[in-house]
Amino acid sequence: MKKISIIHYSLLFLLLLIVSSCREEGADLRPGLYVDTELVDAFPGKEVTISGQASCYTGFESVSIVCDAWKISQVDELKTQKPVVWNFSYSFTVPQDAEFPQELLITATDVHGTQMKKSISVRYAPATTPPYIDGLKKQIAVDFDEESGSGECQLKATLYGEDMLKSAVVEIPSVSYSETFVLSKREEEIVIQCKFDAKGTYPMTITVTDNSENTTVSEHKLIVMKPEQTDEIKDYPYMWVFTAGADESQYLYGFYQYLNRQDSYQYEVFVYAPSDETAFFFTPTRETNGERLFGESPYVEDRIISMQSEPGYVKGYKPGKGYWGLWIDIKEKSIRKWSMDRSDARSAQLYIATAEGLLTPSSFFTPMEKKGETIYQNTLEFTLTPAMSGQWFTFTENGGEWDVNEWRPWFADGDVAGWYFKEKKDGNDSGTMPTVTTDTDVTMRFDAAIKWCWIIKK
Repeated sequence: MKKISIIHYSLLFLLLLIVSSCREEGADLRPGLYVDTELVDAFPGKEVTISGQASCYTGFESVSIVCDAWKISQVDELKTQKPVVWNFSYSFTVPQDAEFPQELLITATDVHGTQMKKSISVRYAPATTPPYIDGLKKQIAVDFDEESGSGECQLKATLYGEDMLKSAVVEIPSVSYSETFVLSKREEEIVIQCKFDAKGTYPMTITVTDNSENTTVSEHKLIVMKPEQTDEIKDYPYMWVFTAGADESQYLYGFYQYLNRQDSYQYEVFVYAPSDETAFFFTPTRETNGERLFGESPYVEDRIISMQSEPGYVKGYKPGKGYWGLWIDIKEKSIRKWSMDRSDARSAQLYIATAEGLLTPSSFFTPMEKKGETIYQNTLEFTLTPAMSGQWFTFTENGGEWDVNEWRPWFADGDVAGWYFKEKKDGNDSGTMPTVTTDTDVTMRFDAAIKWCWIIKK
């Protein structure tokens, strides 16, 4: 037998070492696979999302999710990218005829064909969120025709459900009206048509049920009444709101708070109601008793109308005690409210930035006295002291100007002849109040939550 020398052994070892080093490092390591859940509760029609992350040393060829029973097959082809980390998210709708339980298979395959698999179990669990009804107010006006002796309504309501909706039952017992709508989608619209032979208030109940047997019962009142002869309206560039019962003669400024026009016939404002009985009116003419005074219908809640043919017909709108955002649509005769977040205003410190020599006190950035969580107050004396043109004062928060409103002097022969207030909307000057032409002591009250100033005579 021929002996192998130590040199041959050395050459063989070196050859094995070279072959081993040529093989890609980490090629024999399996990919890592993380999924955010391994158990899913679902029902037919539910939207399901499975997310996770796959990682490997050599790069991926593909990552996929498969469920043959539900005909789900989604594949991320990654041959050209070959990422070493891949974040995936697969969404699908559980079929209406789905059988439970099922398994979803996630497979991560690297460029060498090495695979890592995870199985996700899907079990049946009914929806828990009840259906939702949109489009109907709690009180609904129905016009009654005196000549025909009847009133007809056609109402539309949109229904929503987490699970597929099954049915909606509408009942108006006093006129023996009962109708069942068969539903099959998550979002459905129903049309309710009914005729009344007499004026009055008619309770209506809508019961909506989904496939998981979740039920929502919504109660409404149909108010069949003589039509309210509302005034003709137009798309006003501005509207104002004022507090019912307040004495306008005591205000130099702030009695009328302007609404921002958001869209055609639609306006928004933020107000403070110190009590549940605080009521508001709306006007495009900036007059408490002028034309086009808008208020709430005395018969239908949250119905905003103008009815000058019958003075005193409309009543003030009462949102309740607190800070509110109000949105009115004068074309649709509607108003809605939402509670304001006042967290930022609670921590503010308000200052009056004044110009030297124009008024007393004259120090720059005078802190206002805090009178409540968000309300600041100061007493000032407006004087007609001779001064240079172009000086004024503004309201500031921690030294930074609030682009809301400011007082400016006007001049005659180089002297201050009076004061006027300039409102700012979206950074643009608009409207002025009547000038103050005599020395006047006033109380200035500023609410940091709604950024509005009331200037009241002492």
